[in-house]
Amino acid sequence: MDKRLLNISILGLGFMFVFTSFLTVSNIEKTVLKSIEKDDPSFTGDGYTSLCIIYGVFALCNWLAPAIIGAIGSRKSIYLGSTCYVLFLTPFLWPSNILLYTTSVLLGFGASIIWTGQGTYLTMNSDSSTISRNSGIFWAMSKISICIGNVFMILVLRDKTELNESTRKLVFTVLAVVCGFGTLILMVLRPSVDADGKENEVNLQKPISLIPKQELRDSMRLLMTKDMLLLSTLFLFTGLHVSLYSGVYSSCIAFTKSLGTNTKQLLGYTGILVGVGEVTGGLLCSVLGKKSERSNSKCIGLSRSTVIIISFFINIVAYGLIFVNLPNDSPFGDTYTKSIIKPNAHMAVFCGFLLGLGDSGFTTQIYNIIGVKYSNNSASATALFMFMQATSAAISFFYSNQFGIYIQLIILAIVMTIGTLSFLIVDKCIIV
Repeated sequence: MDKRLLNISILGLGFMFVFTSFLTVSNIEKTVLKSIEKDDPSFTGDGYTSLCIIYGVFALCNWLAPAIIGAIGSRKSIYLGSTCYVLFLTPFLWPSNILLYTTSVLLGFGASIIWTGQGTYLTMNSDSSTISRNSGIFWAMSKISICIGNVFMILVLRDKTELNESTRKLVFTVLAVVCGFGTLILMVLRPSVDADGKENEVNLQKPISLIPKQELRDSMRLLMTKDMLLLSTLFLFTGLHVSLYSGVYSSCIAFTKSLGTNTKQLLGYTGILVGVGEVTGGLLCSVLGKKSERSNSKCIGLSRSTVIIISFFINIVAYGLIFVNLPNDSPFGDTYTKSIIKPNAHMAVFCGFLLGLGDSGFTTQIYNIIGVKYSNNSASATALFMFMQATSAAISFFYSNQFGIYIQLIILAIVMTIGTLSFLIVDKCIIV
């Protein structure tokens, strides 16, 4: 196998196991913490608040991430960040408000270095002719985790309607072991190589400053460029969309009692379809990306912009179906409130597939354009993407306790429309 492709495959495999754990947790966190509160009224930890902290710290630490990667390299940053995901599982085994929010802060830091490191490592093992293939392969492998985690949850909840203490301990012990295994895989990542098979990852051994002035200046200078300002709107949209499919939508399904007697298990089926959508989109982008190289990124064939436009319409359909299928108060707790139509379980699960498919299209093309346009400054460009995404995700989880699902979907549609048009301008499909 091509050394560069092997590196991408190992990276994807490690992320698959680590995020089997985390994406399963984020999918059920609000529901799990509600069940812990029923057993122990002194525990008041909130799932949306925890996720808001994670993404808020993630956003802030992205400014420091390029300095850390410059000092210790992308590989060490990746597996250092992965250990934070293992530690995040402890408050679910030993419930504590302080422990929950402390590990949420720690995970936010870990997420910033693992994802910025991943973007850098992916770029250093790719070129303009392979970036679509490699980003698609990585995305598909890493997102298989959603399917694995939710299959496990369906098996565990097959005959249960509630997550009691013994069930919770079983679930989170297994998830901790899986996450730990993924961390071990990431610890054996090989050095990145160039097109000739030579190692090209240099550990600069620069001291890490608490205020990395040069990295901040570089990032701010990049942020102020026209193309990056335009792309920022789409970056912000992806964060809003991540918060919807990874936390809010699953909670809405679990809380909408009109969907059936065992909405907890339905949550698992929806999660699987989100994963199927993500993997399908990643594989399609990988295959179609090869064909689109001949289009030189113009608006013909299957270019980046074509994928973005298709993803836009997929999400519009998903948001419309969710709007009519779920009651407005479904993000907050158990509800029997009527929706525009009678809540339909099959439609709810299908919308999960559409959300995953649309997300994969947007995200793989963002990595694609970063890898092509910012190949010489990939750490700063990836950090800016992660900063924007994490900031909007934190904001979304914050207002998820305040706004019903209708307002949240309207916000998503507006930001997505602006972001899509901005991407088309950067990709030279719209001339202004």
